[in-house]
Amino acid sequence: MSRYDFDLNPGRPVSVVIPAYNSANMIADTLLSVLAQRFENFELIIVNDGSSDDLLGVVAPLAAADGRIRVVSQQNSGLAAARNRGLAEARGAFVAFLDADDLWHPDFLGELEAALEAAPDAPFAYAYSHRIDSENRLIPTRPWKTPPRHDFAGLLHVNSVGNGSAALFRIDAVRAVGGFDTSLRARGAQGAEDWKLCLVLAARSTPVLVPRPLVCYRLLHGSMSQANPARQLRAVRTVMADIRAAFPDLAPRHFRYARTMMNGWLFSAFLHQRAWRTMLRLLVESYVLHPLWFLSRDLRAVHWQKIGSLLGDLSGRVPLSLLEENGGRPFAFLNREQAPAPDRKPMEMKLSQPEGGNKSHLRGGDSGALSRTPPVTMKLAASVRKS
Repeated sequence: MSRYDFDLNPGRPVSVVIPAYNSANMIADTLLSVLAQRFENFELIIVNDGSSDDLLGVVAPLAAADGRIRVVSQQNSGLAAARNRGLAEARGAFVAFLDADDLWHPDFLGELEAALEAAPDAPFAYAYSHRIDSENRLIPTRPWKTPPRHDFAGLLHVNSVGNGSAALFRIDAVRAVGGFDTSLRARGAQGAEDWKLCLVLAARSTPVLVPRPLVCYRLLHGSMSQANPARQLRAVRTVMADIRAAFPDLAPRHFRYARTMMNGWLFSAFLHQRAWRTMLRLLVESYVLHPLWFLSRDLRAVHWQKIGSLLGDLSGRVPLSLLEENGGRPFAFLNREQAPAPDRKPMEMKLSQPEGGNKSHLRGGDSGALSRTPPVTMKLAASVRKS
Protein backbone atom coordinates (compact mmCIF):
# COMPACT_ATOMS: atom_id res chain seq x y z
CA MET A 1 0.00 0.00 0.00
CA SER A 2 1.32 3.43 -0.87
CA ARG A 3 1.74 5.73 2.12
CA TYR A 4 -0.37 8.21 0.18
CA ASP A 5 -3.42 5.92 0.23
CA PHE A 6 -5.95 5.11 2.95
CA ASP A 7 -6.93 1.45 2.64
CA LEU A 8 -10.24 0.45 4.21
CA ASN A 9 -9.77 -3.26 3.56
CA PRO A 10 -6.68 -4.85 5.14
CA GLY A 11 -5.97 -4.36 8.83
CA ARG A 12 -7.81 -1.88 11.01
CA PRO A 13 -7.57 1.63 9.57
CA VAL A 14 -7.44 4.70 11.79
CA SER A 15 -9.08 8.09 11.30
CA VAL A 16 -7.24 11.11 12.71
CA VAL A 17 -9.31 14.24 13.30
CA ILE A 18 -7.70 17.65 13.83
CA PRO A 19 -10.22 20.38 14.76
CA ALA A 20 -8.69 23.73 13.86
CA TYR A 21 -9.77 27.29 14.50
CA ASN A 22 -7.35 30.09 13.52
CA SER A 23 -4.47 27.65 13.97
CA ALA A 24 -2.38 28.54 10.91
CA ASN A 25 0.50 29.61 13.12
CA MET A 26 0.71 26.32 15.07
CA ILE A 27 -0.63 23.50 12.91
CA ALA A 28 2.48 22.85 10.78
CA ASP A 29 4.36 20.84 13.40
CA THR A 30 1.16 19.05 14.37
CA LEU A 31 0.71 17.83 10.80
CA LEU A 32 4.35 16.77 10.59
CA SER A 33 3.91 14.67 13.73
CA VAL A 34 1.00 12.82 12.12
CA LEU A 35 2.87 12.26 8.86
CA ALA A 36 5.84 10.93 10.87
CA GLN A 37 3.75 8.06 12.29
CA ARG A 38 5.22 4.61 11.73
CA PHE A 39 1.66 3.24 11.51
CA GLU A 40 0.67 4.47 8.05
CA ASN A 41 -2.86 3.14 7.40
CA PHE A 42 -4.69 6.27 8.47
CA GLU A 43 -6.72 9.10 7.04
CA LEU A 44 -6.28 12.64 8.32
CA ILE A 45 -9.35 14.87 8.51
CA ILE A 46 -8.71 18.54 9.23
CA VAL A 47 -11.90 20.30 10.33
CA ASN A 48 -11.68 24.02 9.62
CA ASP A 49 -14.04 25.45 12.22
CA GLY A 50 -14.71 28.80 10.57
CA SER A 51 -11.12 30.08 10.67
CA SER A 52 -10.40 33.61 9.52
CA ASP A 53 -6.62 33.20 9.24
CA ASP A 54 -4.57 31.44 6.54
CA LEU A 55 -5.25 27.93 7.85
CA LEU A 56 -6.34 26.61 4.46
CA GLY A 57 -3.26 28.08 2.81
CA VAL A 58 -1.00 26.29 5.28
CA VAL A 59 -2.62 22.85 4.95
CA ALA A 60 -3.32 22.94 1.20
CA PRO A 61 0.20 21.86 0.07
CA LEU A 62 0.13 18.84 2.36
CA ALA A 63 -3.38 17.86 1.30
CA ALA A 64 -2.36 18.10 -2.36
CA ALA A 65 0.71 15.92 -1.78
CA ASP A 66 -0.83 13.19 0.40
CA GLY A 67 -4.09 11.47 -0.55
CA ARG A 68 -4.79 10.49 3.04
CA ILE A 69 -5.51 14.11 3.98
CA ARG A 70 -8.93 15.72 3.67
CA VAL A 71 -10.04 19.19 4.70
CA VAL A 72 -13.66 19.94 5.59
CA SER A 73 -14.92 23.40 6.53
CA GLN A 74 -17.87 24.58 8.57
CA GLN A 75 -19.11 27.71 10.29
CA ASN A 76 -17.55 28.27 13.68
CA SER A 77 -19.36 25.92 16.05
CA GLY A 78 -16.87 25.21 18.82
CA LEU A 79 -14.40 22.47 19.64
CA ALA A 80 -16.91 19.71 20.43
CA ALA A 81 -18.91 20.30 17.26
CA ALA A 82 -15.73 20.35 15.16
CA ARG A 83 -14.63 17.04 16.65
CA ASN A 84 -18.08 15.59 16.00
CA ARG A 85 -17.92 16.76 12.39
CA GLY A 86 -14.66 14.85 12.01
CA LEU A 87 -16.26 11.85 13.68
CA ALA A 88 -19.10 11.94 11.14
CA GLU A 89 -16.61 12.10 8.27
CA ALA A 90 -14.36 9.33 9.62
CA ARG A 91 -14.17 5.97 7.82
CA GLY A 92 -11.75 4.09 10.07
CA ALA A 93 -12.33 1.44 12.72
CA PHE A 94 -10.58 3.66 15.26
CA VAL A 95 -10.52 7.43 15.64
CA ALA A 96 -8.04 9.75 17.34
CA PHE A 97 -8.53 13.46 17.98
CA LEU A 98 -5.46 15.70 17.89
CA ASP A 99 -5.60 19.38 18.77
CA ALA A 100 -4.05 21.68 16.19
CA ASP A 101 -1.09 22.65 18.39
CA ASP A 102 -0.26 19.31 20.03
CA LEU A 103 2.21 16.69 18.78
CA TRP A 104 2.45 12.90 18.65
CA HIS A 105 5.46 10.63 19.04
CA PRO A 106 5.96 8.52 15.85
CA ASP A 107 4.84 5.42 17.82
CA PHE A 108 1.53 6.91 19.00
CA LEU A 109 -0.89 5.37 16.50
CA GLY A 110 0.94 2.04 16.26
CA GLU A 111 1.20 1.51 20.01
CA LEU A 112 -2.38 2.49 20.77
CA GLU A 113 -3.86 0.55 17.84
CA ALA A 114 -2.00 -2.57 19.04
CA ALA A 115 -3.24 -1.95 22.59
CA LEU A 116 -6.86 -1.88 21.44
CA GLU A 117 -6.38 -5.01 19.35
CA ALA A 118 -5.03 -6.76 22.46
CA ALA A 119 -7.91 -5.52 24.66
CA PRO A 120 -11.11 -6.04 22.63
CA ASP A 121 -13.41 -4.81 25.43
CA ALA A 122 -11.59 -1.50 25.94
CA PRO A 123 -13.43 1.49 24.42
CA PHE A 124 -10.22 3.48 24.10
CA ALA A 125 -6.50 3.42 24.78
CA TYR A 126 -4.39 6.33 25.92
CA ALA A 127 -0.77 7.22 26.63
CA TYR A 128 1.10 9.57 28.94
CA SER A 129 1.89 13.12 27.84
CA HIS A 130 4.88 15.42 27.84
CA ARG A 131 4.21 19.14 28.22
CA ILE A 132 5.78 21.58 25.78
CA ASP A 133 5.77 25.33 25.34
CA SER A 134 5.20 27.51 22.28
CA GLU A 135 8.82 27.01 21.18
CA ASN A 136 8.69 23.18 21.23
CA ARG A 137 10.69 23.00 24.44
CA LEU A 138 10.01 20.38 27.08
CA ILE A 139 8.43 21.60 30.31
CA PRO A 140 9.88 19.32 33.03
CA THR A 141 7.33 16.83 34.32
CA ARG A 142 7.80 14.02 36.86
CA PRO A 143 6.71 10.69 35.31
CA TRP A 144 4.23 8.30 36.88
CA LYS A 145 6.22 5.79 38.96
CA THR A 146 3.22 3.45 39.10
CA PRO A 147 0.48 3.39 36.44
CA PRO A 148 -2.50 5.38 37.76
CA ARG A 149 -5.89 3.84 38.31
CA HIS A 150 -7.79 4.32 35.06
CA ASP A 151 -11.15 2.67 35.45
CA PHE A 152 -14.25 4.86 35.69
CA ALA A 153 -13.61 5.92 39.31
CA GLY A 154 -9.89 6.41 38.65
CA LEU A 155 -10.48 8.75 35.71
CA LEU A 156 -12.99 10.67 37.82
CA HIS A 157 -10.52 11.04 40.70
CA VAL A 158 -7.53 11.95 38.54
CA ASN A 159 -7.92 12.62 34.85
CA SER A 160 -4.76 10.80 33.80
CA VAL A 161 -5.81 10.95 30.14
CA GLY A 162 -5.00 14.60 30.66
CA ASN A 163 -5.93 16.15 27.32
CA GLY A 164 -7.94 15.64 24.14
CA SER A 165 -4.95 14.44 22.08
CA ALA A 166 -3.89 11.43 24.19
CA ALA A 167 -6.39 8.71 23.23
CA LEU A 168 -7.35 6.38 20.38
CA PHE A 169 -11.02 5.36 20.44
CA ARG A 170 -13.06 2.58 18.93
CA ILE A 171 -15.17 4.61 16.57
CA ASP A 172 -18.34 2.58 17.22
CA ALA A 173 -18.01 3.17 20.97
CA VAL A 174 -17.77 6.95 20.51
CA ARG A 175 -20.70 7.05 18.11
CA ALA A 176 -22.78 4.89 20.46
CA VAL A 177 -22.64 7.57 23.18
CA GLY A 178 -23.25 10.46 20.77
CA GLY A 179 -19.70 11.77 20.51
CA PHE A 180 -18.68 14.95 22.34
CA ASP A 181 -21.32 16.82 24.33
CA THR A 182 -22.00 20.05 22.44
CA SER A 183 -24.46 21.18 25.12
CA LEU A 184 -21.57 22.19 27.37
CA ARG A 185 -20.85 25.14 25.11
CA ALA A 186 -24.52 26.15 25.15
CA ARG A 187 -24.39 26.02 28.96
CA GLY A 188 -21.33 28.27 29.08
CA ALA A 189 -19.12 25.35 30.12
CA GLN A 190 -17.02 24.58 27.05
CA GLY A 191 -13.65 22.98 27.72
CA ALA A 192 -14.30 19.67 29.50
CA GLU A 193 -15.91 17.69 26.68
CA ASP A 194 -12.97 15.31 26.33
CA TRP A 195 -13.00 14.42 30.06
CA LYS A 196 -16.75 13.76 29.94
CA LEU A 197 -16.45 11.49 26.90
CA CYS A 198 -13.70 9.45 28.55
CA LEU A 199 -15.75 9.11 31.74
CA VAL A 200 -18.89 8.01 29.89
CA LEU A 201 -16.93 5.40 27.93
CA ALA A 202 -14.97 4.20 30.98
CA ALA A 203 -18.28 3.66 32.82
CA ARG A 204 -19.08 1.05 30.16
CA SER A 205 -15.71 -0.68 30.13
CA THR A 206 -12.21 0.06 31.43
CA PRO A 207 -9.83 1.60 28.89
CA VAL A 208 -6.26 0.44 28.39
CA LEU A 209 -3.22 2.51 29.33
CA VAL A 210 -0.03 2.48 27.27
CA PRO A 211 2.52 3.67 29.87
CA ARG A 212 4.74 5.66 27.54
CA PRO A 213 4.85 9.44 26.96
CA LEU A 214 3.66 9.48 23.34
CA VAL A 215 1.84 12.84 23.35
CA CYS A 216 3.13 16.39 23.58
CA TYR A 217 0.51 18.67 25.08
CA ARG A 218 1.23 22.31 24.37
CA LEU A 219 0.75 24.52 27.41
CA LEU A 220 0.02 28.11 26.35
CA HIS A 221 -0.85 31.06 28.56
CA GLY A 222 -3.41 32.13 25.98
CA SER A 223 -5.28 28.81 26.00
CA MET A 224 -8.86 28.59 27.25
CA SER A 225 -7.93 26.88 30.51
CA GLN A 226 -5.12 29.31 31.33
CA ALA A 227 -6.64 32.54 30.01
CA ASN A 228 -10.13 31.89 31.36
CA PRO A 229 -9.82 29.56 34.37
CA ALA A 230 -13.20 30.65 35.72
CA ARG A 231 -14.92 29.21 32.65
CA GLN A 232 -12.76 26.10 32.81
CA LEU A 233 -13.69 25.61 36.46
CA ARG A 234 -17.34 25.98 35.52
CA ALA A 235 -16.80 23.38 32.79
CA VAL A 236 -15.35 20.71 35.08
CA ARG A 237 -17.97 21.40 37.74
CA THR A 238 -20.69 21.03 35.09
CA VAL A 239 -19.25 17.68 33.98
CA MET A 240 -19.09 16.51 37.59
CA ALA A 241 -22.75 17.48 38.06
CA ASP A 242 -23.70 15.62 34.87
CA ILE A 243 -21.83 12.50 36.01
CA ARG A 244 -23.40 12.69 39.47
CA ALA A 245 -26.87 12.89 37.87
CA ALA A 246 -26.13 10.00 35.51
CA PHE A 247 -24.67 7.80 38.27
CA PRO A 248 -26.63 8.67 41.44
CA ASP A 249 -25.33 5.63 43.35
CA LEU A 250 -21.71 6.75 43.03
CA ALA A 251 -20.28 7.53 46.49
CA PRO A 252 -19.72 11.25 47.25
CA ARG A 253 -16.03 10.65 48.05
CA HIS A 254 -15.32 10.12 44.36
CA PHE A 255 -16.45 13.67 43.61
CA ARG A 256 -14.43 15.07 46.50
CA TYR A 257 -11.30 13.55 44.97
CA ALA A 258 -12.27 14.97 41.57
CA ARG A 259 -12.82 18.44 43.06
CA THR A 260 -9.41 18.42 44.76
CA MET A 261 -7.73 17.31 41.55
CA MET A 262 -9.37 19.88 39.27
CA ASN A 263 -8.99 22.73 41.77
CA GLY A 264 -5.28 22.00 41.97
CA TRP A 265 -4.95 21.89 38.19
CA LEU A 266 -6.47 25.37 37.81
CA PHE A 267 -4.82 26.91 40.87
CA SER A 268 -1.78 28.23 38.97
CA ALA A 269 -4.00 29.89 36.35
CA PHE A 270 -5.91 31.74 39.07
CA LEU A 271 -2.58 32.62 40.70
CA HIS A 272 -1.39 34.12 37.41
CA GLN A 273 -4.51 36.30 37.40
CA ARG A 274 -4.05 37.18 41.08
CA ALA A 275 -7.57 35.98 41.84
CA TRP A 276 -6.83 35.73 45.55
CA ARG A 277 -10.40 35.18 46.74
CA THR A 278 -10.95 32.33 44.29
CA MET A 279 -7.60 30.79 45.24
CA LEU A 280 -8.54 30.83 48.92
CA ARG A 281 -11.89 29.19 48.15
CA LEU A 282 -10.21 26.45 46.12
CA LEU A 283 -7.72 25.76 48.90
CA VAL A 284 -10.51 25.46 51.47
CA GLU A 285 -12.54 23.17 49.21
CA SER A 286 -9.58 20.98 48.35
CA TYR A 287 -7.87 20.53 51.69
CA VAL A 288 -9.91 21.90 54.61
CA LEU A 289 -13.21 20.36 53.50
CA HIS A 290 -11.40 17.27 52.18
CA PRO A 291 -8.65 16.55 54.72
CA LEU A 292 -8.33 12.90 53.70
CA TRP A 293 -7.40 13.67 50.08
CA PHE A 294 -3.96 12.13 50.64
CA LEU A 295 -5.52 8.66 50.98
CA SER A 296 -5.61 8.61 47.16
CA ARG A 297 -2.27 7.30 45.88
CA ASP A 298 -2.82 8.97 42.53
CA LEU A 299 -3.66 12.35 44.06
CA ARG A 300 -0.46 12.17 46.11
CA ALA A 301 1.47 11.36 42.93
CA VAL A 302 -0.06 14.33 41.09
CA HIS A 303 0.95 16.69 43.89
CA TRP A 304 4.55 15.40 43.74
CA GLN A 305 4.47 15.80 39.95
CA LYS A 306 3.40 19.41 40.35
CA ILE A 307 6.18 20.16 42.83
CA GLY A 308 8.76 18.34 40.70
CA SER A 309 7.68 20.24 37.60
CA LEU A 310 8.04 23.61 39.33
CA LEU A 311 11.50 22.73 40.64
CA GLY A 312 12.62 21.21 37.35
CA ASP A 313 11.56 24.28 35.40
CA LEU A 314 14.02 26.36 37.39
CA SER A 315 16.92 24.63 35.61
CA GLY A 316 15.62 25.53 32.16
CA ARG A 317 13.93 23.87 29.20
CA VAL A 318 15.42 21.96 26.29
CA PRO A 319 14.22 21.48 22.70
CA LEU A 320 11.93 18.52 22.14
CA SER A 321 13.79 17.71 18.92
CA LEU A 322 16.87 16.80 20.98
CA LEU A 323 15.07 14.27 23.17
CA GLU A 324 16.88 10.94 22.80
CA GLU A 325 15.17 7.57 22.98
CA ASN A 326 17.05 4.29 22.58
CA GLY A 327 19.78 5.96 20.57
CA GLY A 328 17.46 7.95 18.28
CA ARG A 329 15.62 11.25 18.31
CA PRO A 330 11.91 10.60 17.68
CA PHE A 331 11.07 14.30 17.31
CA ALA A 332 13.91 15.11 14.92
CA PHE A 333 11.27 15.93 12.29
CA LEU A 334 10.85 19.25 14.10
CA ASN A 335 14.25 20.31 12.76
CA ARG A 336 13.41 21.86 9.39
CA GLU A 337 16.97 21.57 8.13
CA GLN A 338 17.28 17.88 9.00
CA ALA A 339 16.53 15.29 6.32
CA PRO A 340 13.69 12.83 6.96
CA ALA A 341 14.49 9.35 8.26
CA PRO A 342 15.74 7.08 5.44
CA ASP A 343 12.85 4.61 5.75
CA ARG A 344 10.23 7.26 4.98
CA LYS A 345 9.44 9.01 1.71
CA PRO A 346 10.16 12.75 2.07
CA MET A 347 7.42 15.33 1.76
CA GLU A 348 8.52 17.94 -0.77
CA MET A 349 7.57 21.08 1.09
CA LYS A 350 8.67 23.27 3.95
CA LEU A 351 6.36 24.54 6.65
CA SER A 352 7.01 27.40 9.03
CA GLN A 353 5.69 27.89 12.53
CA PRO A 354 5.07 31.39 13.77
CA GLU A 355 4.13 31.58 17.41
CA GLY A 356 0.66 31.58 18.87
CA GLY A 357 -2.23 29.19 19.20
CA ASN A 358 -5.37 28.52 21.13
CA LYS A 359 -6.78 25.50 22.87
CA SER A 360 -8.74 24.10 25.79
CA HIS A 361 -7.92 20.99 27.83
CA LEU A 362 -7.89 19.11 31.08
CA ARG A 363 -4.79 17.93 32.84
CA GLY A 364 -4.75 15.14 35.13
CA GLY A 365 -5.54 8.48 36.60
CA ASP A 366 -4.68 -0.19 38.68
CA SER A 367 -4.75 -2.63 36.54
CA GLY A 368 -5.13 -2.52 32.78
CA ALA A 369 -1.83 -0.91 31.84
CA LEU A 370 -0.37 -2.55 28.79
CA SER A 371 2.35 -4.68 30.35
CA ARG A 372 3.56 -5.99 26.98
CA THR A 373 4.93 -2.55 26.05
CA PRO A 374 8.75 -2.80 25.98
CA PRO A 375 10.73 -0.45 28.21
CA VAL A 376 11.92 2.73 26.54
CA THR A 377 14.95 4.69 27.64
CA MET A 378 14.61 8.43 27.12
CA LYS A 379 17.17 11.12 27.78
CA LEU A 380 18.20 14.54 26.59
CA ALA A 381 21.25 14.95 24.42
CA ALA A 382 24.25 15.80 26.57
CA SER A 383 25.21 18.58 24.21
CA VAL A 384 22.03 20.57 24.85
CA ARG A 385 22.56 23.93 26.48
CA LYS A 386 19.67 24.65 28.80
CA SER A 387 17.95 27.96 28.31
